[in-house]
Amino acid sequence: MKKILIVDDDSINCLLAKHALAGEYQAEAVNSGKEALAFLDKELPDLILMDIEMPEMDGKEVVKSIKACAKWDKVPIVFLTADSSPITEAECLQCGADDFITKPFVPDVMRSRVARILESHELRKDLELELEQKTIKSFTDALTGLNNRDYLEKEIQTFLAEGHGGTLFMTDLDNFKSMNDTYGHMVGDEVLKNFADTLKFYADKDDIVCRLGGDEFVAFFKNLTNKEEAAGKAAGIIKMFAGKMGAMGYAGIVSVSIGAKITDGSETFEALYADADETLYFVKENGKNAYHFFNEDKSQFSANLIQIDTEADLGDIHRMILEGQDGEKGAFHVDYDEFKIIYDFVLRCVNRNSQKVQTLLYTLSMPEGAGGKVSPERIMDILKETVVSSLRSVDTGTRYSNSQYIVLLMDTDVENGRLVAERVMNRFYENSEVASSGVKVAFDIQPLGI
Repeated sequence: MKKILIVDDDSINCLLAKHALAGEYQAEAVNSGKEALAFLDKELPDLILMDIEMPEMDGKEVVKSIKACAKWDKVPIVFLTADSSPITEAECLQCGADDFITKPFVPDVMRSRVARILESHELRKDLELELEQKTIKSFTDALTGLNNRDYLEKEIQTFLAEGHGGTLFMTDLDNFKSMNDTYGHMVGDEVLKNFADTLKFYADKDDIVCRLGGDEFVAFFKNLTNKEEAAGKAAGIIKMFAGKMGAMGYAGIVSVSIGAKITDGSETFEALYADADETLYFVKENGKNAYHFFNEDKSQFSANLIQIDTEADLGDIHRMILEGQDGEKGAFHVDYDEFKIIYDFVLRCVNRNSQKVQTLLYTLSMPEGAGGKVSPERIMDILKETVVSSLRSVDTGTRYSNSQYIVLLMDTDVENGRLVAERVMNRFYENSEVASSGVKVAFDIQPLGI
């Protein structure tokens, strides 16, 4: 229930107002401006009904005090007055009131005015909240929850204009595109979120951490002008992120480069940004996985390049590769582009070592009018599943077309290869869906390298 504070030095008026509001609102009454301010110190009502003519402190003075306080200035105020002149109405509105009600008031009119003002006030609060949320969203990166470049420029420019100093880190994830392309965007997104968490760990509450886009991030550490302390943060960021990459199973693949610039607040955001960005470029061109502080003397640019030892050892790499294995039995099924790479590698081994490898090609044919409820795509899936489950883990297969599947049979001669091919074909025909479809399968087998 909404709470209404009635402020009137006339006890009868207070009683009548409370009676008019009873049932719909919780009404409290005080008899002076000082009592009203003391009430507000303890709790905020949803609306104030304020008498104008009161001893010691009249209603207009009270309203001015309320509007001057940030904690109270949003509370809507309605004046209660026996003076209905336009001049009085204008004075009431000028000092911050939302409306006024003339005395003696009509209960229905009072309830109607109060309800309308409260409704209008709630609508305004909702609109302000929506605007605030839109503003926050416009300054926020959706993936990491960090602020974006618009926020970065606005906040740092204001901070520098006030004469404050700090340290700007321009950061970039080394080799991120290659990892994103190899392991997919879901893994890439996790990497970005882990790096965002790393930057947030090293940032204080008032520091500014932003994602510019892609794998580029910026951190501005307010009032940090000590180079040793800033260097400790840079080294910590690089090492912590390397640990997070190791925990993900991708140790040593993506690292961090940092270009840093310390400012005393005497330069513009654009100049600070450009110097830090130039320093980052230097790091990227000179080994990566390092940090460096901007130096006006470009001939000394490399003097303080600090590379952090976060490289993966053989154990990390071996563990990462093992974690990438699916552990499935049977032949290794890959996409066609990957199959071509494997094919080329095996062909080189065959030519050097005279190893026996057979190329096996299955071809499906669907008689006209056959198939029933089983689609050609489903038949192809059954063929692939039969081949993969029937062969060894050293064999590799891929789907060549909508009706053909090709396999490399390792360490096998033609005679044994034919036996294997026929066994797979027989298992394929045993499938009830294949049997009902009327589909036929044929195979061709040739030694690799001929």
